[in-house]
Amino acid sequence: MAKAKAKPKVGIFGFTGCAGCQLNILNLEDHIVDLIGLIDITTWVMAKAENSPGPWDIALVEGSIAKKSEIERIKKIRENSKILITIGSCATHGGLPAMRNLRDTSAMKKTVYGDTTDHLDIMDKIMPVSHYVQVDAALPGCPMDKNEFVRAVKALAVGKTPQIPNFAVCYECRIRENACLLKEGKFCMGPVTQAGCDALCPSNGAVCEGCRGPVAQVNWGAEYKILQELGATPEEIKRRFLKYCPSTADMEEFQELVF
Repeated sequence: MAKAKAKPKVGIFGFTGCAGCQLNILNLEDHIVDLIGLIDITTWVMAKAENSPGPWDIALVEGSIAKKSEIERIKKIRENSKILITIGSCATHGGLPAMRNLRDTSAMKKTVYGDTTDHLDIMDKIMPVSHYVQVDAALPGCPMDKNEFVRAVKALAVGKTPQIPNFAVCYECRIRENACLLKEGKFCMGPVTQAGCDALCPSNGAVCEGCRGPVAQVNWGAEYKILQELGATPEEIKRRFLKYCPSTADMEEFQELVF
């Protein structure tokens, strides 16, 4: 009788963020049993009392890198993992925590802690995981899309590469026959945002906030012009473009191009 193939050992890790993406995994009521049948989660501090120090076949990493100690930790996880996947926009693009990159960090620390700040481990710049280690695939979103996550894990479990969309949210809106919110005069980020969420927000009448980060070969200038024509000020446009990914190279390119 053939020996059953061992299930991939998986570690789920959290860095600087709200832990919402990990919570989204716990909320996979319809899929969690199937996933447990495909993978062996050996490390997950949020959900397990006993955790393995590795190695892992697959590491799923949530959160941005905001502390000096986190750099060493993410490098150790990378060294002990065959595949590393970032989940959620904090891990993939810096996310909301990285908005502090746009402020004077030293002044903020002094306001909160006074003159005694030597004990703080935080760095001046919050960066995505890919700034420090190689990332094999990224599942953006705030939080990451549960269905996309399930598809990715199932693909990885059988040795396949997850299929990540490389087109804009607008494409998903067209498939769902949604009314174009830009044409309704609303400040929607759909044309420049990576798809994969099935146009969740526009399908429910809310504008796309750009939480999945920029789509490949994004046309910043066209979106900037559209929002400007709708009445958005340069500062409003900048806030929308930088809200979820103010620390990535794409955003630096955008600021050079538009501002």
